[in-house]
Amino acid sequence: MKFIDKEIRKSLDLDYILNKVRVNTPYGKTNKDALKAFLPGEEKSLRKELDKVEAFASLISRERSFFINLRNLFVHVKDLRHSISRCIEGYILTEVELFEIKNLIILFREIKDEIEKINFSIPKDMKVESMIELEELLDPREEGLKTFYIYDEYSQNLKDIRKEKKDIEKRIAFEKKVIRMELQHELGIKIRHNGEVSVPKSDIEIINRIEKHPLLMYSSETYMDLKYKFKSTDMLDYLERQLEDYKQREENEEFKIRSELSKEIAEESRRIFNNMEAIGRLDLTIAKAYLAIDIGGVKPNITTEHIIIINDGRHLRVEEALMQKRKEFTPITVSLNQGVTCITGANMGGKTVSLKLIGMLCAMAQYGLFVPCSKMEMGLHGFIHISIGDWQSSDQGLSTFGSEVEGIQRAIDRVKEKGLILIDELARGTNPQEGHAISKAIVNYLKDKESISVITTHYDNVANSEGVMHLQVIGLANVDYKKLKEELKYNKNYGIDLVTQYMDYRLRVLRCNSEVPRDAINVARLMGLHKDIVAMAEGELEES
Repeated sequence: MKFIDKEIRKSLDLDYILNKVRVNTPYGKTNKDALKAFLPGEEKSLRKELDKVEAFASLISRERSFFINLRNLFVHVKDLRHSISRCIEGYILTEVELFEIKNLIILFREIKDEIEKINFSIPKDMKVESMIELEELLDPREEGLKTFYIYDEYSQNLKDIRKEKKDIEKRIAFEKKVIRMELQHELGIKIRHNGEVSVPKSDIEIINRIEKHPLLMYSSETYMDLKYKFKSTDMLDYLERQLEDYKQREENEEFKIRSELSKEIAEESRRIFNNMEAIGRLDLTIAKAYLAIDIGGVKPNITTEHIIIINDGRHLRVEEALMQKRKEFTPITVSLNQGVTCITGANMGGKTVSLKLIGMLCAMAQYGLFVPCSKMEMGLHGFIHISIGDWQSSDQGLSTFGSEVEGIQRAIDRVKEKGLILIDELARGTNPQEGHAISKAIVNYLKDKESISVITTHYDNVANSEGVMHLQVIGLANVDYKKLKEELKYNKNYGIDLVTQYMDYRLRVLRCNSEVPRDAINVARLMGLHKDIVAMAEGELEES
């Protein structure tokens, strides 16, 4: 069974968070894409992972230039797993592939050397080793250049072939030069180094002499000129045949060398793959550490007790959206135990954001990330389920409710796994009486189960069952309505935005039975709804 599914990832904005984990190598990306949540029983492994992130975050604050240099090396790392696998399968690498592998091997050494410049003990599974023998094999001249060539040093036979080939090329060039000089002397015309000559069509005399000459032949023409070129001689034909023969021999010898190099690389493939994996882990851990710094995150304290304690938690996506409007996110503090916690409060009160925040931070922690809060303590969940009423349009009535129930039932089937169940405004699409009854029944069913369940609701008395913790959004409870009304009178253009600024999104624990707060009626009054309508609404509430 999955820890979370695709829809829940979306609802928790987990992909938004993971996009902030910015790796620089293809191997880091592979590790990031393969991230899995640590599950109950893996507390020790998660603590170890978080300790690594903490150590790197601390190092970044002290050695920023080191990480700039290291990440500059990372961006040059290419994904050569396919080429290495081809070696293992017996394929012969191309010269381009050998060039790329040589560069990667050099990068291994440069990364290792860069790490050794600082006083820091890199975890064993992130250590990159130099591969000097392989580097020397791919750089027989020890030039240290990030280029590759099938060097003469690989084979005396290759060296001899290339020498002979070069001599033939010189002889061909010399033969052509002799012919060119003789023709220039005989005909009194300038011949290009490539053996071509252009003659104006008006120069009939030169054209007649050229066309009669045994060493020149027609090539092409333009509107103004005729072009002629060398005819090959018996000597040139002989030399060209020799040159083609040596080119083929050179190609055969280079293939043989590439074959040997491919075999040598295949023999070192395990070490190469180990380095790739080490770079991937190092890259991802550094990216996690940078995220921790960027979000002002803290290391969550992982316990075996199934609890969630969040102090001053922030929902990163909402916080970012508010910052763009020059507003601040109100941090949320919450303490949850196994069983059910109900959150009540009027619309605009941030109940849904609180629900998503709890899920987001728990998921981040279980993926080995630091969390945006001042403190967090939690036990691991076997799964996270979140049901947000706005996944589908509420006007679909029972069809929407049916989808909600289907998802909730999947979570209920797993309540013995110590999961986290988050339900927002259950049954909002049904009639109030049935919605209240079902909500109350689900709360009572979940309250003695091993999962931690958090349910937001508008319904009165749903949170009043024995054994259910009741949290309430403070909302406008502490607002001076007279003062706020005066402000609205002089700032009519701000309207609801001004009311929102006074909204207190923090949660408070209610120790006794309490009604759902009447912030909606208070907002209606502030926004100018006719006083008779407000009074009638309050009367209806008193009678219900």
